[in-house]
Amino acid sequence: MTSRGRELAEVCKRRRINVACLQETKWKGSKAREIGDGYKFYYCGSDGKRNGVGIVLDSELKNCVTHVKRLNDRLIVIKIMLGDLIMNVVSVYAPQSGCDESIKEKFWEDFDSVLMDIPVDEELYVGGDFNGHVGRKSTGYERVHGGWGFGARNIEGEYLLDAAVAYDLAITNTFFQKKIQHLITYKSGGNATQLDYILTRRDKLNRVKNCKIIPGENLTSQHRLLIAEFKIKIKLNKHKPKTPSKIKWNMLERHECAKDFSKQVVNKMIEMNDMNGMTVNDSWNEMASCIRSVAKSVLGETKGRGKIDRETWWWSTDVQEALNEKKKAFKEWQGVDENDKDLKENKRDVYKQCKRCAKKAIATARAQAQVKIYEGLNSPAGQKHLFRIARERERSARDINHIKCIKDDEGKVLMDDDDIKQRWKEYFEKLMNEENIWSGVLEEVPVNIGMVKEISVEEVKKAVQGMKNGKAVGPDGIPVEVWKLLKADGWVWLTLFFNKLLQEEVIPDEWCASSLVPIFKNKGDVQICNNYRGIKLMSHSMKAWERVVDGRIREESEVTRNQFGFMPGRGTTDAIFAIRQLCEKYRRVHKNLHMVFVDLEKAYDRVPRRLLWWTLKVKGVPGKYL
Repeated sequence: MTSRGRELAEVCKRRRINVACLQETKWKGSKAREIGDGYKFYYCGSDGKRNGVGIVLDSELKNCVTHVKRLNDRLIVIKIMLGDLIMNVVSVYAPQSGCDESIKEKFWEDFDSVLMDIPVDEELYVGGDFNGHVGRKSTGYERVHGGWGFGARNIEGEYLLDAAVAYDLAITNTFFQKKIQHLITYKSGGNATQLDYILTRRDKLNRVKNCKIIPGENLTSQHRLLIAEFKIKIKLNKHKPKTPSKIKWNMLERHECAKDFSKQVVNKMIEMNDMNGMTVNDSWNEMASCIRSVAKSVLGETKGRGKIDRETWWWSTDVQEALNEKKKAFKEWQGVDENDKDLKENKRDVYKQCKRCAKKAIATARAQAQVKIYEGLNSPAGQKHLFRIARERERSARDINHIKCIKDDEGKVLMDDDDIKQRWKEYFEKLMNEENIWSGVLEEVPVNIGMVKEISVEEVKKAVQGMKNGKAVGPDGIPVEVWKLLKADGWVWLTLFFNKLLQEEVIPDEWCASSLVPIFKNKGDVQICNNYRGIKLMSHSMKAWERVVDGRIREESEVTRNQFGFMPGRGTTDAIFAIRQLCEKYRRVHKNLHMVFVDLEKAYDRVPRRLLWWTLKVKGVPGKYL
């Protein structure tokens, strides 16, 4: 498999292969990676010099993965949910006949444990190099052996047949009558054997329409590509959610687009300067609709950008031509009669030369592609591109990107959409509304109903400019970059609008909505809700309003100098630096230093809400802000 990921993806696409089981990958580690054309490779290896198994899934199936189990460098299992169907794919690499008996026993014990863990009502497909001969005849194993095998049966083949009988699995290769050459899965020198098999449940054998060898594919020089065709009926949700269009706000970076957009929006603002007679909702909805409509016409819309396929950077015309030459040489070598040894040897040398040329072409193309990336790092666009590549690389290494199923409190996997939504709802309701137990009694405190000064343009300007660019937008779809682009015109309109909010003590309905996005903590089971934290995407305009109010409340209240975090100019990194300095100075003078660290679980999240409001009243914060 070394350096052949992209070539494998090309073969899978051309042969319309949905699932591929690989053995002897010889890749280190246990990860997943994109290999091109939408295919994803899940693998498990050891030291990179021997063994290794993996499974390749196409662009649709990789988003249906619910669980990946890597036992060792000889066994990997992937569970896939397709509609109401649960499918288990197992890739197997059995020990060779010359291996120690203890290694063989360990493998078959692991194989048994894998099959026992799979419920009988779930689909099962096993593909692997079992390094055994099941033989041409089906004697004694008629239910699992179709009678169309190759060669003589050996002890390793009997192990496989016994396992097939124990779990009622059919060896699909043996149920289709083929020419002798189309039964051979392994050729090396003068040896020809059948070592690779595809198994499925015996009662589902009627789904197998064909099982054959593809001798012309040169992914390996010894093993041949074994393909089985299955016809499976799947009940899928016909009403797939459509990807909503998004405004291309990044186009504001272009001077002409920004100028045209700003001009049209400012003209509308001039018409809306007088908000008298309009409600808060009407004022906001009119302006928000104006901004969105102008943005759609000037900036355009998109349904998302395609992922960067890291393996296609080097997939140039020269590389493809070199690989085609290698493939052609392989076919010519395999097509020579075994008795013509001189011609066979000559064609073998030609194939080896083409193979070396293909490797050189790939190495050259990769080096050239990397040089282009390095040259672009000096520009802001090149740096953004690099960070995007890094993010895509990290995501592609995850086993599961698209979580289809989650577990309830008892560990049961939920597959129904309504059940899944209800589980998320229960989890976040509990997470966001849980408060620490506090039995204190609060005295009645009068609300400060004094006058408050109007919000100034300077306050709004400071709030808007203090917000970061490039952040995800809320349900209203308007980023803070819009107000920054409009500058004084935008700040003046926001000032008028914020003062209207202050007077009427009402906020727009659109600001009350937010999108809650679960973010995986990168630890624990991905199907357990407790391993996620929620991020709320809210209106950027509302955040600017909150910054203005927050600034005024900070003027009314006092915060101890010991408070680090959530304080301007006093971040937690400053406190950590101070502690490190303290430790170094005590160590220098050889004195003891005693510290106590107290970690309060969700200290800010679980503060009783009524205590917060009471504290603000005690501090004399005007009721307008409460």
